[in-house]
Amino acid sequence: MKKIFLLLFSLPCFLAASAQDDDTFSEGKLRDISENMKLIWNDNDPDFTQSNVPAKWNNESGVIIAQKTRFSFDKDASKLAVYEITHRKIRLIDRDAVNTYSYFYFRIGSSRDAAGLHIIKPNGSVQDISLRNALLVEDNSDVPSTFAPYIGKASTLYDKSHSRATYYKIAVPDLAPGDVIEYGTIFYDDNTVKKMSFIEFDPIYYVCTREYPVISQKFEIDTDDKSFVNSKSTQGAPEFKETGNSNADYTWEDRNREKLKDTRWVNSLVELPMVKFQIVFSRSENRSDLFIGDKGELKQNISPEELAKKMNVLYDKLDGSMYFNLAKAYIKQTGAAEIPEADYISKVYYIIRHISFYKAEGFSSPLFAAILTQCLDLRKIPYDLIVTAPNTLTKPENIIFRSEPEWLVRVKNKYICNATAFSNPYELREEFLNTPAFIISLGKAPTATPVTLPASNPEENITTNTLTATLDTAGRKLMISHQRNATGMSKLFYNVQALAYTTAMDEDFRSYGGEDDVRGGMRPDALQSYEDKLRERKKEDKTKKLEYMKSQLEDDFRNITNYTEFVLNSDGRNWKKQELSFTNKYELTDMLSFAGQNLLINVPGLIGEQLYVNREERNREVDAFMGFPRSLRNIINFTIPDGYKVVGLNNLNINIDNETGTFAVMATVEGNQLSILVKKRYKQMIVKKENWGKLLQFLDAAFTFSQKKILLKKL
Repeated sequence: MKKIFLLLFSLPCFLAASAQDDDTFSEGKLRDISENMKLIWNDNDPDFTQSNVPAKWNNESGVIIAQKTRFSFDKDASKLAVYEITHRKIRLIDRDAVNTYSYFYFRIGSSRDAAGLHIIKPNGSVQDISLRNALLVEDNSDVPSTFAPYIGKASTLYDKSHSRATYYKIAVPDLAPGDVIEYGTIFYDDNTVKKMSFIEFDPIYYVCTREYPVISQKFEIDTDDKSFVNSKSTQGAPEFKETGNSNADYTWEDRNREKLKDTRWVNSLVELPMVKFQIVFSRSENRSDLFIGDKGELKQNISPEELAKKMNVLYDKLDGSMYFNLAKAYIKQTGAAEIPEADYISKVYYIIRHISFYKAEGFSSPLFAAILTQCLDLRKIPYDLIVTAPNTLTKPENIIFRSEPEWLVRVKNKYICNATAFSNPYELREEFLNTPAFIISLGKAPTATPVTLPASNPEENITTNTLTATLDTAGRKLMISHQRNATGMSKLFYNVQALAYTTAMDEDFRSYGGEDDVRGGMRPDALQSYEDKLRERKKEDKTKKLEYMKSQLEDDFRNITNYTEFVLNSDGRNWKKQELSFTNKYELTDMLSFAGQNLLINVPGLIGEQLYVNREERNREVDAFMGFPRSLRNIINFTIPDGYKVVGLNNLNINIDNETGTFAVMATVEGNQLSILVKKRYKQMIVKKENWGKLLQFLDAAFTFSQKKILLKKL
């Protein structure tokens, strides 16, 4: 809906631009933009006066010479004006960097917005780039993050503002390696804050290491007397400082930052030097339900004691009464009130999951926890409220924003997370594995008691692929029947793939043993219409499913030519059948080649595409974050064609096992069946950089194996 609105809003602008002899902006508008840009071009910051870069970075793709973003807040009677002013200067050293900046994106959604760009050539000449013929960006999601604002417009009760998110792009002509690109943007948002007691702007998480080395990077924040700032620096990143002057209340500066060379399996926000900050507008200071301090205070810490108090305040303010009453109705309808406690907990979980995704648009973790604990109170089942943070976002000790805590409930010494559309009770999510947390007591004197959430192991998260392959020599293709089973967190990789365009969600009421609350209240004529539409949808979905699965399997098999059948064996969404299981049938080409009368077949390639680690990735600077420990088992059964035998079978067998993982292959022949069992295990959630070489051992072995071909010798 949001995208449609933006397209409708932008259409008159596009038509008007077309009527101006292809000039997007009039002379008057260009003058206004240029006048606004003086704020940036006239900045006397000395970091933007240089164009040279240190010799040590001459072989990099590019170098950020200087970048600075300033946030300015100004409150009047009913509006909170926010200016986000960005200035960047970058030397482009190679063709990749040139391609990255071949288009300049900018926003002109207000008379106070601005954008400007010029190119400094190696000889010192400066080329100003006109915005006159810029093109409207119809889908804002196409705007690269480099050119997007950090915080954007806030969500308010009323929107009587004049600023809009209307973006344009302009091709940068004659850009070449060695050029310096310098540009600036001003985003102005007039947020309507009438009758609003507070606004929390989007938190900003800024990793100091960028795509290029950086000589200088800065943030400045200038607030009014109703705006508060929270900030936290981690892993040695510089901290925000209070300036005490009229130019900016708070400043942050980082210099001479090397580019991070590791790009794969990096837990960026936790393991790299990072500063995070948030601006909060509040009519009153030090509110108990906001993570802000006193007027003028740069709040940089939330103690466990303070966290406990704030969690209690938030818990008391949660209003989930409508959904709780609905849950009670389902409990009564299903007779859950009288069943054993263990069954009651599971049934309540599925009831809340159902309400969350069928009666709402998904619950936040606090709302889910509040409804669940109230349902547990009905049976006087004891529980603990657990608060932590995703291990990909921040450590609990570094929580500083109200949006960071995630709530779990511990029952019978097991942990229940906020439900997803695919989850079951007690399935711990990967972002909480082995993560520090706090048990938050509820009451007048709340406490925060440290606890560590459970870890996981490869045997709890298994993907098993059973493939039966037969050879069509005439068509030079393999006919594949492929059953995939996934347990534990490994289901995350396949839930959407398996359940898209199926009927798995249509009868969700069966998960908690309830009645069909879609069909149940329909009149006969409405029910007939619903059934007709459902049959038509199922028919269309069956065709879409085959096309969708073919596209999904292309990630592993680029040579898939035909996908013929999909069967969902188990959706993995209920207590009795938590394993996800589905079967594919498809055809692969380019797996067969002839060597005289003999055949060479890439049967090992049926394990799917394996990671190739290039030379640049073989030296590791930070620990590798693998997500969660897991196992993959590939059972390949290949029918040997009549008149042929397998040669060199022992060359397939391999066994590499170390503390980081395993890759093992066992191949056997019995009659006309070649059977290959392939095991791959990621044993650790985090592989220390010192053990990176051990991880490479089994990754390299898996890639090498996937490239092998089996010789079938003519008898």
